[in-house]
Amino acid sequence: MGCWKDISQAAKTCRNHCPYCFLSLHVDDKIPGDRKTDCGWKMYPIAYEIKNWQLKICFQCKKCWKNHRNKRADDDEVEKLDMYIKKHKENLY
Repeated sequence: MGCWKDISQAAKTCRNHCPYCFLSLHVDDKIPGDRKTDCGWKMYPIAYEIKNWQLKICFQCKKCWKNHRNKRADDDEVEKLDMYIKKHKENLY
Protein backbone atom coordinates (compact mmCIF):
# COMPACT_ATOMS: atom_id res chain seq x y z
CA MET A 1 0.00 0.00 0.00
CA GLY A 2 1.71 3.16 1.23
CA CYS A 3 5.16 1.61 1.37
CA TRP A 4 4.66 -0.32 -1.90
CA LYS A 5 5.78 -3.65 -0.43
CA ASP A 6 4.13 -6.91 -1.49
CA ILE A 7 1.47 -8.05 0.93
CA SER A 8 1.15 -11.77 1.51
CA GLN A 9 -2.22 -13.40 1.02
CA ALA A 10 -1.27 -16.11 3.52
CA ALA A 11 -2.93 -14.51 6.55
CA LYS A 12 -6.62 -15.40 6.57
CA THR A 13 -8.15 -12.36 8.22
CA CYS A 14 -10.41 -9.42 7.40
CA ARG A 15 -7.26 -7.36 7.12
CA ASN A 16 -7.43 -4.30 4.92
CA HIS A 17 -4.19 -2.71 6.12
CA CYS A 18 -0.56 -3.05 5.13
CA PRO A 19 1.36 -5.28 7.57
CA TYR A 20 4.45 -3.06 7.16
CA CYS A 21 3.31 0.60 7.22
CA PHE A 22 -0.25 0.04 8.56
CA LEU A 23 -1.88 2.22 5.91
CA SER A 24 -5.43 0.99 5.31
CA LEU A 25 -8.32 1.62 2.97
CA HIS A 26 -11.82 2.53 4.13
CA VAL A 27 -13.70 -0.44 2.67
CA ASP A 28 -15.77 -1.65 5.64
CA ASP A 29 -18.94 0.00 6.90
CA LYS A 30 -20.28 -1.23 10.24
CA ILE A 31 -18.55 -4.61 10.67
CA PRO A 32 -14.90 -5.49 9.92
CA GLY A 33 -14.90 -7.51 6.71
CA ASP A 34 -18.32 -6.39 5.44
CA ARG A 35 -16.78 -4.35 2.56
CA LYS A 36 -19.97 -2.26 2.34
CA THR A 37 -18.76 1.34 2.17
CA ASP A 38 -18.19 3.40 -0.94
CA CYS A 39 -15.72 5.76 0.78
CA GLY A 40 -12.50 4.00 -0.27
CA TRP A 41 -10.15 6.64 1.20
CA LYS A 42 -6.99 6.07 3.18
CA MET A 43 -7.19 5.16 6.83
CA TYR A 44 -4.34 5.62 9.27
CA PRO A 45 -3.60 3.91 12.58
CA ILE A 46 -4.30 6.24 15.49
CA ALA A 47 -4.26 3.85 18.47
CA TYR A 48 -4.36 0.24 19.54
CA GLU A 49 -5.70 -1.80 22.41
CA ILE A 50 -5.16 -5.25 23.79
CA LYS A 51 -8.42 -6.95 24.62
CA ASN A 52 -8.79 -10.64 25.49
CA TRP A 53 -5.10 -11.11 24.63
CA GLN A 54 -5.67 -9.81 21.10
CA LEU A 55 -4.17 -6.62 19.69
CA LYS A 56 -6.71 -4.47 17.87
CA ILE A 57 -5.63 -1.47 15.82
CA CYS A 58 -7.86 1.60 15.55
CA PHE A 59 -7.82 3.32 12.17
CA GLN A 60 -9.28 6.69 11.18
CA CYS A 61 -10.40 7.67 7.68
CA LYS A 62 -8.81 10.85 6.36
CA LYS A 63 -11.94 11.76 4.36
CA CYS A 64 -14.96 11.02 6.58
CA TRP A 65 -13.10 10.66 9.93
CA LYS A 66 -14.83 7.36 10.72
CA ASN A 67 -12.93 5.04 13.07
CA HIS A 68 -12.62 1.27 12.67
CA ARG A 69 -10.81 -1.40 14.63
CA ASN A 70 -9.12 -4.37 13.03
CA LYS A 71 -7.39 -7.37 14.59
CA ARG A 72 -3.70 -7.66 13.96
CA ALA A 73 -2.64 -10.41 11.60
CA ASP A 74 0.20 -12.78 12.45
CA ASP A 75 2.51 -11.16 9.89
CA ASP A 76 1.91 -7.53 10.97
CA GLU A 77 5.14 -5.82 12.01
CA VAL A 78 3.69 -4.61 15.30
CA GLU A 79 7.07 -3.57 16.67
CA LYS A 80 6.81 -0.58 14.29
CA LEU A 81 3.18 0.24 15.10
CA ASP A 82 3.89 3.00 17.65
CA MET A 83 6.17 4.75 15.18
CA TYR A 84 3.53 4.66 12.42
CA ILE A 85 0.76 5.83 14.75
CA LYS A 86 2.86 8.86 15.63
CA LYS A 87 3.81 9.49 11.99
CA HIS A 88 0.25 9.17 10.69
CA LYS A 89 -1.20 11.34 13.47
CA GLU A 90 1.21 14.10 12.48
CA ASN A 91 -0.04 13.86 8.88
CA LEU A 92 -3.73 13.79 9.87
CA TYR A 93 -3.93 16.90 11.99
